[in-house]
Order: sequence, then C-alpha cells, then structure tokens
Amino acid sequence: MATREKDTSISALAERISSLSSQLSSYLSSNSIPEPTFTPDRGDVPETPEYEALRGPLNDAALDLLRLINGPKRSLQEFFFSQYDLAALQIALDRRLFDHVPLPPVSPHDEARVQKVGVAEIAQKAGMDEDRTGRVMKILATRRIFEEVDGEPEIFTHTASSACLARDADFNATADMQMDDMLRAASELSAVVTRSPFASDASHSAFHERFGVSMYQYYEQRPEKARRFTQAMSSWSRLDRSIEELHTSFPWESLKDGRVVDIGGGNGHISFGLAKKFPSLRFVVQDISPQMLSQAQQDSDGRVTFQQHNFFDPQPVQEASAFLLRQCLHNYSDGDAVKIIRAVVPALERCAPRTPLLINEIILPDPGTATRFEEHHLRQVDFCMMVTLGAKQRSEGEFNKLIKKADERLEIAGVYRNPQGVGLLEVRLNTP
Repeated sequence: MATREKDTSISALAERISSLSSQLSSYLSSNSIPEPTFTPDRGDVPETPEYEALRGPLNDAALDLLRLINGPKRSLQEFFFSQYDLAALQIALDRRLFDHVPLPPVSPHDEARVQKVGVAEIAQKAGMDEDRTGRVMKILATRRIFEEVDGEPEIFTHTASSACLARDADFNATADMQMDDMLRAASELSAVVTRSPFASDASHSAFHERFGVSMYQYYEQRPEKARRFTQAMSSWSRLDRSIEELHTSFPWESLKDGRVVDIGGGNGHISFGLAKKFPSLRFVVQDISPQMLSQAQQDSDGRVTFQQHNFFDPQPVQEASAFLLRQCLHNYSDGDAVKIIRAVVPALERCAPRTPLLINEIILPDPGTATRFEEHHLRQVDFCMMVTLGAKQRSEGEFNKLIKKADERLEIAGVYRNPQGVGLLEVRLNTP
C-alpha cells in the first residue's frame, strides 16, 4: 500500500501537519515522554514503531510545504548551497569546536560551571582565527547547531544537536568520518562517472579516484582513521537498530543446538551477541582479514570459533544449520555479489534440506511503499556505497535477480524489514 499522499496543496499539507503533530504530541503525552526541545538536554525522541509511523509522514508533509512556499528556485538554491553548511561542519569537527563550548550543569544545583562562551575563547582553544571561528559558529547556528545568545553577540551555547556531538563520541566519529573521508571522496563522483561511464566497482569508485587506493587499503594504511571507521560503524548499527532487529527477525530457537556460520563476520561481535541471547547455538565466524580476527574477543564456553576464509572461495563448512551473510553484499558490484552467493551453494547442497542462507542488508523500498523522508535516507546510504566502493544497496527485486543468477534453485522464502529499511532475506535451496 502506498504511503505517499496525493493532495499536496498548501491547505491540505497544513491540515496534515496539524493532524500528525497532534497525534505525535498525544503519543508522547500518553506515554509520559517529554516533548523534544532545542535545549541541550531535551532533544531525544523515542525509537518506537508508533513514533516512527508518525515521524515519516510528518516529515514528508512539512518538507513539501516548505518546498511549495519557497518555490523551486529558493528550494534548489538551498540544496546546491548546502556544501557550505557541510564545510562549516567539517571545520567544527576537525577543530573540535563542540568540545570547546561548555555543556550545561549536570544538575540544577551546579551553578559553578559556565554554560556559555565567547568566540575568542573558542578560537583560542581551536587554534584558529576569531573571524572564521565566529563565521563557522554563526552558519551552524542557523541550523540550530549551537546558538548565539540573544543580546550577547559572539557568545554561544549548546543546542540539542551540538550537545549530541559533544557527548556521543561514537556519533561524533560517524559525523567526522562523513565530513572528512567521505565528503572529499563524494566530490569526485561526477569525475569518475565521466572517466568510467559504464563501470562501477571498487577500482572505479569516487573514493579510489580521490585517494588512489580502495577504501579497504586506505584504512589498512591509516590505523587511526580505521579506528574511527570502526567506531562510526558501531554507532550506525545502533542508530538503525540492525543488531537488535536481527535477534528478533528470525526464529533462531528453531535451530536448537545447531551451528551458524557468520560469513564475513569480522571480529565476531554479531555472533557473540546472538550466542549470548541463544545459549544453545554455536557459531563459526569467518573473515579474510587477520587484523579483524585478531580483534576478536574470546568466548568463555567456546561456542564462538574463528576461521580465516575468503568468501569468494567455496564455503568450507558443510555441516551447518544456517549461514549468515550480514552487510557484505552492499560492498560489491552485482557480478561480485553473485560470486559470493554462489560460493555458498555447494555447502547448502551438503547440509540438511532447506538450510537457510540469511542475508542481512538494507532493502530499498519499491516505489510508493515508503515516505519520501524514509526513502531519502536509504538513497543516501545507497550513494555512500557508490562513492566508497562503486557498489550499491538493493531492493527485494534486485536481490532476487542476484540470487537466481547465482543459482536458479535458490529462492527467497521470507523477508523481514524494520522501519529503518534494514531487512533479512531468508534464502533456501530447492532440491528435488
């Protein structure tokens, strides 16, 4: 069923905004959740299905109303001038401006702690000139990232957004990575399309064009940035709730005391989480990188073991209850993704009939099945894969084509999606 409303007149949008806002406010009130504000300690919103069901349509209506009342030229200008906002955010993260503005007191009785600060002090701590420091702060403040105190020019305090970047180190790492490596790489996307109009893979990507090496080589050569990347990915997983949803999107208990092969599982954090929740299961974590495997924790009862394996090679474990391929395929072009899936087929042939291959990835929505607001973020993530690795996110139909190309006997037996677009495809091998 389509979720996008057809009537986009100003009056209809205003009415829809009013109705959805009232529903959202009532939901918060009835659940004793304080309404969000722009103040540093009141910006959080609930991460519940009920709230998400209202948030997407409300964003669609509010954004469409702004586009109508601003007109196409103003709307487009805001869009193609946005690189200047990103440049300001890039400086703020690089010079740690979020750390140089004091956070509010830890309690109402803590009066000794300063809550506002002048540009001169921020500039001194950041190691840059006052003029550009102030200009960075002021443009960010127009997006409610920091706030210039009324009646006190050049004096700033935190808002909910700036405080978030000051307090949450993992989320700060996500922003820093995007404004550093990814923004620089994204600026090369048009150039790489011009140079390679019909090829898209890791060696024909904007990241490779910008830095001269693949993303994987880049981070192997820069351990400090690699640590930031790992930190950012951890934050991203929490934000889209993909790990929590994985625990509930498949009946793991049905595997009893079986063995799950976590293909491309890195340091095993997913398998450790599943092993903790489902104590009868055993796990084999496979990864090609000795560096990733060396970061693995040790499982006290030995239910999580590790194996170095290149997932382009035939799957060596042939007695498994399930194979898990989590967030691997989006790193590869269609041709390589087919090879990864095909490498599991001989093992599926030797396992018990209907042994599942579980593919845990973002599933892009079909037209009209998500709000524009929800789809926009998923399309951003798709472009992230295009920029970094010449790869892509995929729809259910595109996954089905890959699976059939790998082996005609494979079929999608079940699909699960969460509100953030992350899904689980349950793939099984049909045998006579």
